[in-house]
Amino acid sequence: MKYLNKIIEYGLYLLVFLLPIQTRWIIKAGETEYSTYSLYGTDILLLVILALFFILKFSIFNFQFSNNFQLINFQTKRKIQNTKYKIQIWWFVLGLILVSVVSIFFGLDKILALYKFGWLILGIGLFWLIVSASYNRLKLIYVFLAGVFLQAILGIWQFLTQTSFANKWLGIALHNPSDLGVSVVETISERWLRAYGGLDYPNMLGCVIVIGILLLIGQIIVMKQGSNFQFSIFNFKIIFNARIFKIMLWLLLLIFVTALFFSFSRTAWLGLVVGLVVIIILVKITKNLVLQKQLAKIVLAMGVLIFLLFSQCQNLVIARVSGEGRLESKSIAERTNLYQECWHLIKNNWLVGVGIGNYTLTTRNKIFVNQASYSYQPVHNTFFLIWSEIGIFGLIFFVGLFFYILISNFQIIFKNKLEIYNYNKLFNLSILGSLIIFLSFDHWWWSLHFGVLFFWLIIGLIVDNLYIKKVIN
Repeated sequence: MKYLNKIIEYGLYLLVFLLPIQTRWIIKAGETEYSTYSLYGTDILLLVILALFFILKFSIFNFQFSNNFQLINFQTKRKIQNTKYKIQIWWFVLGLILVSVVSIFFGLDKILALYKFGWLILGIGLFWLIVSASYNRLKLIYVFLAGVFLQAILGIWQFLTQTSFANKWLGIALHNPSDLGVSVVETISERWLRAYGGLDYPNMLGCVIVIGILLLIGQIIVMKQGSNFQFSIFNFKIIFNARIFKIMLWLLLLIFVTALFFSFSRTAWLGLVVGLVVIIILVKITKNLVLQKQLAKIVLAMGVLIFLLFSQCQNLVIARVSGEGRLESKSIAERTNLYQECWHLIKNNWLVGVGIGNYTLTTRNKIFVNQASYSYQPVHNTFFLIWSEIGIFGLIFFVGLFFYILISNFQIIFKNKLEIYNYNKLFNLSILGSLIIFLSFDHWWWSLHFGVLFFWLIIGLIVDNLYIKKVIN
């Protein structure tokens, strides 16, 4: 069981690192991405890890039952503060699953609904691994940051060279700024390619990087002073000088901010502002001057870098945020129309929805018939999309999960003494604040494969961090 546990642990690290890579086998191409059937490389890896985790759990249960005593938990480096909270969280998750199952029977394409329900189960399976498996949380965060770093470097290169490349093995599509449908910032005389990284849209890259920035700020702030940083892979140990390692984290932060800027994602920019405002307020409440000074340095460095980037790309930023350009005006009009379409579906299907994954199909068949395939898109709001697809009870369970985690964070932070290992919990609220913004202005967290898995990964990290009493590095 010890070796099986190690395989699961390092498999989880590998999965988190590879998650942004969209390598897949297209089983059946649909008219749009939302009706395409694919098998992703990360799906296979996740299924293998889940199967091994089931075997591990079953083996532990049999061992405990046959020997009639409590087996020592492999998770010796982490202590759960209160398992009651985790059980209550699972009620919201199980409710979401049940409502989604019911919605399948009301979908126009029940096979498509079943396929999209499979995404939800995979996402919840990843959530289960994050909150239940034995692993080193610090390693997982740095593996995640390493994956984001690759996406950030690729995004910066795409913007600076104004080119991209296609690679089926990495799941990367070709993006040419002169092609229609490619995400660009348009000025009077030019079209500038926005940074995609290896993801489907620049907004996805921007939101992923914002989560990376907030996690990275947390690591910079709580990193111990004067001690070396040790990182072990299997039996191979890597030791960094504390000062050198902190410089590396600062460089990584500047790279992330640059890639975020080049994504020109207004949603991601707003999400970062909200996340920073939340953490600034919480740090102010702690009255910890050392913590406040560290955060002030970080915000100042980010502000200086953004000012320098803005001075070089002022016309692009103004074109993006003013909403007065041709593409920006078109985008605003399209989003307004999508909200009207969504509300039409909700009014007629408010109780059980149109079926998970059936939004665009229902729009095409019942609202706007014979339109170009690219005109059928989900509403750019995850909460409304969930309501329209799986009904009002699905929305209640989804929002309830958020509120429960939010309230639990406040209770733990303000009812317990804020020791150094509890400062990471402040970033739970910061990430949740950003996440609410992302969900309010985009749909890919529910409608696209990467979004579903990434959402449950982040929720899992927040819940896992919420009930860690102490992490021993």
